[in-house]
Amino acid sequence: GHVRSGSSVVFSLGMSSLRFAIPCLVGAALVLFVVRRKFVRRETLNVDQHSDESDVEEGVALEDLSAPSTGQGQSRGHVRRRPTSGRPGPLAKVHVKSFGCSHNTSDAEFMAGLLQEYGYQLVDSVDEADLCLYNSCTVKNPSQEAVVNLVQSAANKQKGVVLAGCVPQGDRSVAGVHQASLLGVTQIDRVVEVVEETLKGNRVVLLAKKALPSLDLPKIRHNRLVEIVPVNTGCLGNCSYCKTKHARGTLGSYTKAAVLKRIKDAIEDGITQVWLTSEDLGAYGLDIGTNIAELLDEIVQILPKHVMLRLGMTNPPYMLQHVKSLGRVLQHPQVFEFLHVPVQSGSDKVLHKMVREYTVQDFDALVEGIQQYVPHATIATDVICGFPSETEQDHQETLELLKRWQLPAVNISQFYPRPGTPAASMTKLDSRTVKQRSREVTELFNSYSTTERLRGSTVLVWFDEFDLKRSQIVGHTKQYTKVVVPALGPEALGSCRMVKVVDTSKWHVVGKLVGSAT
Repeated sequence: GHVRSGSSVVFSLGMSSLRFAIPCLVGAALVLFVVRRKFVRRETLNVDQHSDESDVEEGVALEDLSAPSTGQGQSRGHVRRRPTSGRPGPLAKVHVKSFGCSHNTSDAEFMAGLLQEYGYQLVDSVDEADLCLYNSCTVKNPSQEAVVNLVQSAANKQKGVVLAGCVPQGDRSVAGVHQASLLGVTQIDRVVEVVEETLKGNRVVLLAKKALPSLDLPKIRHNRLVEIVPVNTGCLGNCSYCKTKHARGTLGSYTKAAVLKRIKDAIEDGITQVWLTSEDLGAYGLDIGTNIAELLDEIVQILPKHVMLRLGMTNPPYMLQHVKSLGRVLQHPQVFEFLHVPVQSGSDKVLHKMVREYTVQDFDALVEGIQQYVPHATIATDVICGFPSETEQDHQETLELLKRWQLPAVNISQFYPRPGTPAASMTKLDSRTVKQRSREVTELFNSYSTTERLRGSTVLVWFDEFDLKRSQIVGHTKQYTKVVVPALGPEALGSCRMVKVVDTSKWHVVGKLVGSAT
């Protein structure tokens, strides 16, 4: 499907026939233009034919990345030559691996879908692959270091490498990935072009921001029963420690129509769960004249009885405005009683240094408001231990907040200074102090149980995963408590069944089947 632009045809025309030849030539040119527009989208890339890689400075490969978008949603990029590895063309094998949040998982699923639709073979291991596509997370140093190590390892094995996601988008000059092509978070719909060029030996850099990629893309789901729908990207905040903002940018919401269509199409594909994902669910729609309450009301109206909805992450400020509507939605029989609300600290002083734009009182109000409607909901939160300027009193206030709410899921992190963020220039606490505070938060979290109340009860469980290693099926109650049933096989995936809880632990309960499938 490629047109050779160097081909030529020599005509011998007399003057008398020139008036007939000109219309023909014009028509042929139009046909050639249409064919090239259809099959050669790579023309938006700039290919530098450098015969000597050592002559190309790193800065050259990153030039023009901040240039504005051009054309119909396409943006300028840059390609440079690299040693050829693997075999070009749609028969090549690609290994896709994603890190981080459910939004990243969704992006990787879209990229995998596009690659498979084009004809690439998706494989499970690096050794099988001609090219490795890594979709990266920039939240913490360890997650970035992990993906950089994988990039270097794959390159050392003479594999083509594409690094996508928040790491290259948040830091275009990140060290250790000069062997890889770079693909930005809004450029995922061009993954086929980037993979194709990388397999030919070119290094492609596409990091310029453009319009949000369409939700109407092919997808290879990580879990065939779960459709992850990104409803918005970016946020309205400016947290002093956050690198994700550098990558995802300011708030950008999909229209309600686009979200609803994606959900309807996924339901037709046979999914049984819909997960909404974003960097801040509560801010949805503020840029397009709507809000999260309106979106949720419309989503629950289109859900069949066998499909459950799960909400994602929200910061307190914007969701607090809709707490009553949120509570009513969580009461809906087809909505899991789950919400992820990162608090980060129990000290208003530290929250101010973090530029979190809410207070502890706001967090308390949101949690209390939710629990008035769904008392046993799973509310997950995040805590950063040892943020610069955090005093012992601030730390104690965080412990008091956790004691007060005893939330079933707390993601505990030590402070990591991310390059380019304001917090990176703040004076760090002694590492021993940070580790000690992290241990104390962890010990407090491990000191209580939120599952013991379920012992001996009979609950409705939606099954969506099978643990091959332990030979047990995994599901969740409506309150999103994790349930494992050892005696039930994978044939129950996608079903909803009555289960009696026979044992409990910190993270899940164990049950046995007592009811028929639905």
